[in-house]
Amino acid sequence: MSSVAGIILAGGAAERMGEAKQLLLHRGHPLLQHVVDVAEASQLEPIVVVTGAYGDDVEESLRLERATTTRNLDFRRGNMSSLETGAEAAPDAEALILLMGDHPQIRVEVVDQMVALWIDSRPWAAVAAYADRVAHPFLLSRSALDEATARGGRKLLWKLLAEDDTGRVVHVAVDHPAPIDVNTPADYERLTGE
Repeated sequence: MSSVAGIILAGGAAERMGEAKQLLLHRGHPLLQHVVDVAEASQLEPIVVVTGAYGDDVEESLRLERATTTRNLDFRRGNMSSLETGAEAAPDAEALILLMGDHPQIRVEVVDQMVALWIDSRPWAAVAAYADRVAHPFLLSRSALDEATARGGRKLLWKLLAEDDTGRVVHVAVDHPAPIDVNTPADYERLTGE
């Protein structure tokens, strides 16, 4: 079986939240732990959690079984620098599935759909097309990763994958709403009030 690594981005400074959102509690556990649990229950191998801001606190909060952590010392450059750090920690993986540490509602079956897609057809890239919008997880071949890192810029992956008009990106249909992206106190309130 080909290796599909899970890269969980959890290195941001959470400026819009005003505190370490990775550590905010949801159903008795930190937001990030929910994402790690899903990754560890999936077919992803290896699994790399990329920390940065709040690195010590975030790493100490985690209960890991199969996942490992790596620290992005240049986290202020944004998500792409964390993705690059995660990819470097999984050099033998043929493809990467990108998970966000602030999406605690992500589901194992969606991650495994992406893994199965890679095994079956090896697309250049793929996104989850939920009932209400396109969102993570994103699947990146090494070729897609190379193109993304060469381009640079803000919201790069979104532009490259979710707004793709080249036909290279597969949309994986998911029949439920996208997970809440917890960026602000209002997002967190919406999540905890579900």
